[in-house]
Amino acid sequence: MKKFSIVLFQLGILFVALCISLLAFFWLPQTAEAFAIDAPEYAYLQYPLLFGIWITLMPFILAIVEALRISRKVALDQVFTGASADHLKRIKLCAYGIMTLYVVGFVILLQLVEMNPGIALLGILISLTSMMIGLITGILEALLRKALVIKEENDLTV
Repeated sequence: MKKFSIVLFQLGILFVALCISLLAFFWLPQTAEAFAIDAPEYAYLQYPLLFGIWITLMPFILAIVEALRISRKVALDQVFTGASADHLKRIKLCAYGIMTLYVVGFVILLQLVEMNPGIALLGILISLTSMMIGLITGILEALLRKALVIKEENDLTV
């Protein structure tokens, strides 16, 4: 059962990553072009917004890779290692990086144009979600490091 749930988790992560990547590279450019035709006064934002979203895709993919590495360690029963804590740290940094990029983009868009409520809500939602993922992985990283210290003390006490 444990192996099946780990494989299911890995497949779910890969499916989410594939869907978001395909949306970002195929659906989003077409939608941005249609939006630029429908609202020509905002057409100059088409490529900067696409570029910004593609930049945030890089830390997202890196976090996905780190999550897959952690799940592989869980499958091999090697969770309580320093490497697992490092994977969690990288996921935390990626989440905070995504949050920072969206907040900076949000501020730039506020300065350039009058903000569309739908875009603002989406940006705030992504920023808050990234912040929560960063906070949760930070807590898990601290707990894992504490568990590693306790495990090392127990290993030395024979």
